[in-house]
Amino acid sequence: MKKLKHVPFPIGAESNGFIAALSSAVLPCLGITEDAPYWCAPKGSYCIHCSDCNTLQKHQEMLYHTLLAASGLAFTFDYPEDDDVGFHTLPNAPIGWRWDEPFVENLMDFAGLSYKRFTNKSVTEMYEIIRQTIDAGYTAICADTHNISENMAWSRCWNVVIGYTEDGICTMRHGGEIITESDRTYSDWIVITGKTERRQTYRDVLERIYTTLTDPSHDALEQEINNDLSHITPENAVGLSYKMMGINGVPIETRWHAAEAFCSSNNLLSSLTNDDTVKSKLCDLFFDRYIANNNNETHGIGWKIWGALHVGPSTGYMPTDESFALIQQPQVQEELKRLFKIVFDNDRAVAAGIYDILKTM
Repeated sequence: MKKLKHVPFPIGAESNGFIAALSSAVLPCLGITEDAPYWCAPKGSYCIHCSDCNTLQKHQEMLYHTLLAASGLAFTFDYPEDDDVGFHTLPNAPIGWRWDEPFVENLMDFAGLSYKRFTNKSVTEMYEIIRQTIDAGYTAICADTHNISENMAWSRCWNVVIGYTEDGICTMRHGGEIITESDRTYSDWIVITGKTERRQTYRDVLERIYTTLTDPSHDALEQEINNDLSHITPENAVGLSYKMMGINGVPIETRWHAAEAFCSSNNLLSSLTNDDTVKSKLCDLFFDRYIANNNNETHGIGWKIWGALHVGPSTGYMPTDESFALIQQPQVQEELKRLFKIVFDNDRAVAAGIYDILKTM
């Protein structure tokens, strides 16, 4: 029996199940432990243990920030495993997309890790591969994406392989539950096999983000939101309330993750360049547009979008009967249009800032 050090998905880094699982898997593969220095962006310094933060979870959360940002996912309005949308806002991600290559290849290269991928393999078939991987100090993630709609939410289907016993492999599920499995078949296995030299550059990451932010699907979504809000009826009020809140739930969180990634001085992203001037400009840009308080920043505007339909922690961030009535009011419709426009304007400003920087690199 052998188990690797593992960490459950922190509350602030769990909405995208794939990135959450991958972040937890990457943690031991990169040799990150409780003793590894952690750069605290809010404090602007390495951790001095000013509170009871779990350092290992903070490292996992920063990996989540950087993987989400570098992949481009932090700049979408939906997650690409969610098939309940008309179209995805991640370039080249059709409905039914399941973490296709070369998306995963680029993400693993960004992390500096090699991997092998297997499909429709049972625990029995994978046991020897997993044993060798765990013995080498690496790990894997696995998911049954074929049965997402039947058994679980698309955001909760990825497990982290953390060890093995004589009877099977040990996996950590969303929420931290650890189980030993011996006969289950998973549709997707991503097995980390070692460290490798990172090929992509800081410019590559910025170009990927720019491409995502300027994808035509974003303008199409903005037009769709305005059109929907101009045609609210008693019959569609419920569906469109859920739709608006669903759209808002992604950028309010992911843009915050992106800002955290770009405002940190020590992570997988910042280590790709030594140009402190560029990093400082991007930090200011992302901070101002996405998380600066009382600045029409996306995070704050997202809360106002929720507030317009009286949605928040007390409603589980879900619309209620009150929301269905509010969205039928013309003044609420116009306010939602105004607020969503600010969200899209912030993205356009970030894209423009990145473009200006790319011209100098």
